[in-house]
Amino acid sequence: MTVNSGWDPRPESAGLFQQRGEQAVASVPDLASPELLDRIVAVETAATVGHSMGDVTEGMDWTEIEAKYGLVTELLPQPNKWRDSRPNLPVRRGYANVYTVHDRPPGMSEDGHERHRLSATAVIEKKGRVTVEDVARIWIRDIDPARFGILLGGQDQVIYYSAKAGVPPWEIGKFAYFPGAWGVTAMMIPIGVVNVGNPKQAALDALDVGRLKDLSGVNGNYALEIASAVAAGVAEGLSKDATAESVVQAALAHLSPEPRAEVERAIEYVPAGGDWRKLRELLDTYYKGRTILWPVETLGTALACFWVTQANPYEAAVAATNLGRDTDGRACVATSLAAALRGTAALPPEWEQIISEQVVNDPYTVAQRTPRETAAGLYAAANANLAEIRRQLDRVG
Repeated sequence: MTVNSGWDPRPESAGLFQQRGEQAVASVPDLASPELLDRIVAVETAATVGHSMGDVTEGMDWTEIEAKYGLVTELLPQPNKWRDSRPNLPVRRGYANVYTVHDRPPGMSEDGHERHRLSATAVIEKKGRVTVEDVARIWIRDIDPARFGILLGGQDQVIYYSAKAGVPPWEIGKFAYFPGAWGVTAMMIPIGVVNVGNPKQAALDALDVGRLKDLSGVNGNYALEIASAVAAGVAEGLSKDATAESVVQAALAHLSPEPRAEVERAIEYVPAGGDWRKLRELLDTYYKGRTILWPVETLGTALACFWVTQANPYEAAVAATNLGRDTDGRACVATSLAAALRGTAALPPEWEQIISEQVVNDPYTVAQRTPRETAAGLYAAANANLAEIRRQLDRVG
């Protein structure tokens, strides 16, 4: 596919999604730059695309994907999602981890992106950086418990009901389902956006917010490290002088030696500009037969897709989606980081339109904002954060 580099990121076409997006952009204070806003729009679009496109192939082996689809290159529908694939199994304590059969049209999100939207809401409403308490309040307010097992996972009930019962948010991650897994990382892209230009602070904020869904200090649990690496990569990618190499280095800087070595092995497996299909050998050699929830694998292969495709958002999405295993988490990160560098001109124009038209009528999502509306709010929050930093500098300079 040839990317239309001449596409206007703010087209004049009519439609509800465009009108809403234009209104949101018009309300944003111009403290930074139109280019930054454009790149945040690209990140929001790409994150949604990654989660939606990758959700179609999640859990499949690359050979199964190839046999069924050939190559997934676009957003696809998922009729009767969960039918005959996820039984509702009871648990000894707490709430059953339910899966409700429903249809997912192209562009609809999944559990990871629902967490993303909850974090984005917290950032937008706080108008700046957020804490784990800020995010927990949004979970309590914006989640409809009757909809667990549709987009938000049944496992997220532990977080919701714990927060609603008054458990301190920074303690909840000790009790959440799937410790040491990828799920906490999906919350972190908005944390990176609001900390644009400051990957170190983005990583620190991710370690705090991530305590809602996981914990640190347990041997072999690298979930919060991985979450901090993604937030740092996004914050770096949106910087005006960012490069593909600086994005990768910003992410690696927040990993301890063991996960860093594993991630570096994935990145170095295929040189930039090589054939992403060779990453299948890596998955078959090192990861086949292991859980797909291992976050170090997902980050490593996401950065590998970002690197081997030379930060091309479309190519990164295709590579991440068709490698198999944790495709939605991988595709979200690889595509978002590429979009942060390249902006909306590098995205297929249909991506934003499909997502925007879908989400405004989504009956299940925690937030019906379009990517452009969310980006406008995150842009305003990032500007407010930058303004606060400037005030601080003025007081000591």
